[in-house]
Amino acid sequence: MSIHNTSTINMYNSGGAFEYIQHKEIDPETEKWERLFQYVEEQLHGDKTKKIIEFGSGCGELSLMLQTAGYDITASDIVDRFLAEQNNIGIKSVKRFNFLLDDFEEVFGSKADLIVSWRNPHLDMDDMMKLFDVVYDGLNDNGLFIINFQNAEVHPNVDVLPNGTKCEYKILEDKKTKKKRFYAYFTKKDIDLLKRDLFEINEYHNEGGSEKKNWHVLTLKKIKQR
Repeated sequence: MSIHNTSTINMYNSGGAFEYIQHKEIDPETEKWERLFQYVEEQLHGDKTKKIIEFGSGCGELSLMLQTAGYDITASDIVDRFLAEQNNIGIKSVKRFNFLLDDFEEVFGSKADLIVSWRNPHLDMDDMMKLFDVVYDGLNDNGLFIINFQNAEVHPNVDVLPNGTKCEYKILEDKKTKKKRFYAYFTKKDIDLLKRDLFEINEYHNEGGSEKKNWHVLTLKKIKQR
């Protein structure tokens, strides 16, 4: 796990998670979460027999919406306050899981039909490669992986780490905690490096920001090959 990811987890544990929970209460961003929920439903064709796991569920908005709609969903996170919030809002299945360190089978017991990793911009290229490996091994054959990550095209003037990660540390002005946070950015070519021969692209689009390009959004399908 990179020092950048560790610094982000430390930020959440030292008050950042509480800040995000407070922000949710002030501005629940309902339209954004409903749009994501509808996207997940479209990719699953509304099949509620599918087992879903969300990595890095944060405040739990998506997991709760899926649970309410009748889906078999397990939320997960590594930050105590986020885990408490997921329990507080009524998510029935909540697991502590660090996808870069923990054993998937020990935590979840069986494979999933869909894994979601949404808005985890603190993963550098090495962490992202590990994430893709964990998801591949955690999915049933032909399982789906929904993920988004920030688009390097929108952030051209940033640093580049030795492993090729385009990134920056920045302060979010809408947050009270004025601590710099790590953000990684990826090109469309990076998508091919990440998915390798493990996945094929089921759906791809950009969204977010004034130009609707801030985020790459992908649904990937596991290729049976190992």
